[in-house]
Formats: sequence, C-alpha cells, structure tokens
Amino acid sequence: MKTGELMKQNEKSSKFVWFLLVIAVPAVFAVTVFGIVLSFMGVNVMEEAKNTGKKIPIIKNVFTEETTTVTSSNENTEMQWKAKFDEQEDYIKILTADLQKKEKEVTTLKSDIALLEKQVEDAETSVKADENEQLKKLYEAMPAKDAAAVMTEMNNNDVLRILTLLQEETQAAILAKLDAKRAAELTVLMTNNSL
Repeated sequence: MKTGELMKQNEKSSKFVWFLLVIAVPAVFAVTVFGIVLSFMGVNVMEEAKNTGKKIPIIKNVFTEETTTVTSSNENTEMQWKAKFDEQEDYIKILTADLQKKEKEVTTLKSDIALLEKQVEDAETSVKADENEQLKKLYEAMPAKDAAAVMTEMNNNDVLRILTLLQEETQAAILAKLDAKRAAELTVLMTNNSL
C-alpha cells in the first residue's frame, strides 16, 4: 500500500513540478521581460498596473483603501512638516529680534568707547598742556646761563621742545649762552619746525 500511495504522491508532485516548469516560470519570465521593455519605453508599469487594477472590483477596494491610507498619511506628514516649519519660523523671528537687540548694544558700546577715548585724549592734552606750562614757567624763571648749562646735557629734540614753549626773548638769551655750533643747529631746527 505504501508503494501505491508513494506513486500517487509522486504523480501529484510531478504534475505540480511540470506546472511550475512549463507554465508558471515562463509566464513570470515573460511578464518580467515585458515590464522591463515597457520601462525602457518610458511607461510607468506600476502606475499602469494600479490603474488597470482599479477597474477590477475586488482589487479596486484594495487600491481605494490604500489610497485613503496614503492620503491621510500624507496629510498628517504635511501637517507635521508645516508645524515644524512654523516652529522654525518663530525661532528665526526670536533670533532676529535678539540679533537686532545685540546690534543696538554693540552700537551703544561703540559710541561709549568713542566718548571715553575722546575723554582720555582730552585729559592727556590737558595734562600735557599743564606740564608744558610748568616747564615754561620753570625755564623762564631760570637765568639764561643756567638754562643753557642744563640744555647742553639734553638732546636736540628735547631742547627744541622746551625752546618752542618759551618767549622769543628767553629763547634768544638761552641760545646766546649755548655753544655757537649747538645754537646754530637748534636755530635751523626751529626754523624747519616753524615752516
């Protein structure tokens, strides 16, 4: 009995194998090649299959449900992206307002720095003027002979700076007490500076 059952089973499986090898595999191969050829020709095979499937009543329900699901999914995704976009726009507005505030602060700080620099410059000018005034009083109060003795130890730039502070009579008296060569150098320097 077992041999008979085996033979029936072999017969059934050989029919199935025959069906696969003779009909199913060549049909799948032919459909695949046909789909590839249509794709090369510019036909959207999947879209055409869906359109054809929508005309068949049972398959139509599957595509309708799928389309509804895809549509609602697309709407949800679109709403999520819109919410993210709106959120990013709000964040950009906040950052822009913050940037404008910082720019105003920078402008204010720059004007404060300019004002402080002007005050420092004015203070330095005032201090220098006070120092020059004291130096002028000191050398004008000093006898010309003593002033000339001090100036022989100084370089020409320092002597020239002091002489330009003094009145012409005091300048002449000091130059007269200096060595003739040094007095000539200083006179040339004073002439060049006055031009």
